[in-house]
Amino acid sequence: MGFFGKLFGGKGSSSTAKEQPQPAPVRNNTSSDSASESEGPKSFFFGQHFEGLGDVWSACLPGGINEFIEKVQEMFPTLKPMGPVMQRKQDGKAVVLCTSDASGGMAVHCNVLMTPGTGEAEFVSGYPSLAGLPNPCVIDQAHIWSNQISGVVAAHSAVNGAPLNFFLSGFFQHVPQLQFGSNAQIFMSGLILGVQKQDETEFTPEEGTPAYDAMLQKFLADNPDKTAEDFVAPVVSSKGHGVLLPTPVVGACVFQAPVLSIEKVEFLGHGFRRIETRIAGVGDHAVVASLYVAEHVLKGYEPQVGEDITGTVWLQGEMGLDPELIAKYSKDTDEALAASEAEQNSGTMMQ
Repeated sequence: MGFFGKLFGGKGSSSTAKEQPQPAPVRNNTSSDSASESEGPKSFFFGQHFEGLGDVWSACLPGGINEFIEKVQEMFPTLKPMGPVMQRKQDGKAVVLCTSDASGGMAVHCNVLMTPGTGEAEFVSGYPSLAGLPNPCVIDQAHIWSNQISGVVAAHSAVNGAPLNFFLSGFFQHVPQLQFGSNAQIFMSGLILGVQKQDETEFTPEEGTPAYDAMLQKFLADNPDKTAEDFVAPVVSSKGHGVLLPTPVVGACVFQAPVLSIEKVEFLGHGFRRIETRIAGVGDHAVVASLYVAEHVLKGYEPQVGEDITGTVWLQGEMGLDPELIAKYSKDTDEALAASEAEQNSGTMMQ
């Protein structure tokens, strides 16, 4: 079985920004390349697309991608297919999502290509699947990677409007659901690539900065008998606030977040911490997520409940499968596979 015929690689992509047509209120808004709708002024994505996991496996396992390959080889007989199968148009091969048993909210997902009528399987990609926390969101855009299997989604919180760019678990199974402007329940999670305690959570805006000017204008509006000379900038605290800032790579963010709860878990023989937190906003109107960090990334630091942490995180989202859309999707796939197998069998008989 040619299981490792193609390892999960990565490539950067960029393009010159062009004007994007205005979408209908609800429409499928996926793109198969990094054209103007995926990068540029009209895009909902921040940064450039990188079609691969980059530092994710190094942050997940001490041995990086090589250790992942070894682990998948060991667990392959126990992997289970999950959800509907998709047929790739370019080669007629069936894409199957196989998953391991979950441990501490973490599992391994593998995308496997099956050639109808032959029983041959080919590994194309794998990633850590992370259990997350639910958030009502609105889908803004989606970008399909060149393998036509994986991809990333741009959405925003339906509660506070915070923009979110994330790797979508089981992307190819959700293509029918990725409708521009549609509502979706997204289970947000993330793998921390680097982290430390955030000690400084208070600052005073300096004169001339946007924060200072905004506060000054509000002060003058609330106190018409005062002048700018009367204004004293207040101390601002970010304690307990979730903050996400984009990096040059779509889906990777610099973050500050409070540790609301923390639990030790184990995944593929290694220790992790699962942290429940707010990644964007404060209080009941925040975007919530489960963040996972490996012990070798912590480097001896032990986050505590009540602390704020800061670092870089790879964001992941998960959606529920829409029964009606998936039923149609699966029916079309089954019919295509049946036709393909019938054609191959016919060819064999003729020979």
